[in-house]
Amino acid sequence: MLTLPACLDNLAEEDAHETFLRRREIQREEKWRRMARLMPHGARGGGMNFEFDVTDPKLVARTWKGVPDKWRATAWHAFLSASAKRRGGCQTDEELIEIFHELQEESSADDVQIDVDVPRTISMHIMFRRRYRGGQRLLFRVLHAISVHFPSTGYVQGMASLAATLLCYYDEEHTFIMLVRMWELRGLKVLYEHGFSGLMTTLKEFETDWLANDQDLKAKLDDFGIDAMTYGTKWYLTLFNLSMPFPAQLRVWDVFMLLGDADFPGNPPPTRESKSTFDGADLSVLHATSAALVDATKSLIVEGDFENAMKVLTSWVPVRDEDMLMRVAKAEWKIHMKNRRHGSA
Repeated sequence: MLTLPACLDNLAEEDAHETFLRRREIQREEKWRRMARLMPHGARGGGMNFEFDVTDPKLVARTWKGVPDKWRATAWHAFLSASAKRRGGCQTDEELIEIFHELQEESSADDVQIDVDVPRTISMHIMFRRRYRGGQRLLFRVLHAISVHFPSTGYVQGMASLAATLLCYYDEEHTFIMLVRMWELRGLKVLYEHGFSGLMTTLKEFETDWLANDQDLKAKLDDFGIDAMTYGTKWYLTLFNLSMPFPAQLRVWDVFMLLGDADFPGNPPPTRESKSTFDGADLSVLHATSAALVDATKSLIVEGDFENAMKVLTSWVPVRDEDMLMRVAKAEWKIHMKNRRHGSA
């Protein structure tokens, strides 16, 4: 996954290959269009809303292969909306939009730190280059609102990466909606809670239920004294935003948005303790991705020394073949689901 497929080594920049990729993307867009169902307009109007049958195995399979970028914003919103509907008791999009604007009138103890961090968040992106304008202004407003809306977590640096990713696909109001849904339905409120006890529990679960399956690698990391907190903190708090190329990150988010619900139809439920700890979220997709990244760098870790292992695990992972990354992650995920179904995970 860290190199291009052999068949593409000499084709990556050729027009014929670009034409092939575009034709394939158009075909995938049409498949997703046929799966989407048009929903009535919300109270505020503002465009079409769609939903998907999340119980359809075809939808799950196609999500693992990647949501077409043209449908990504629609699909992510639909996946989280389906979880909100299944969970019950969640505020509507219209209510959250009203809350977002009300929160702009309130002060936040985190505003100074947010103001410092905003210019440092993907500042090379054209949308976020200009101070106090454009994307930077939107990013500040969203982070301010989240810090006030969830006082138990407030603002933590990794949140800026999440909000910036969403602002590439949504306006500020819907970015706020998506973050609220992710906090409440995908376990981020637990990951970001003060003291990071939820994060430590998450990484302990990764080491115990996932990393331990590779005894040679686990033994080597134990010998070095490298635990998952050392490298996993950035992975989980930013959902891999600062750890791999953007296209690969989006592929992980595609699946996490769909399958990150502990009550997802058809999946074996997590343990009662795990479900309670993460507010009904299932972080298996994040664990599977972490396992895939560690597996990709295994030879460098096992054959190297402590310094090399630390460098490999804490540096940017140059994923060039995101299809391979997701195939490995899916294989890890399916093994875990099978073990869970038989009561061994």
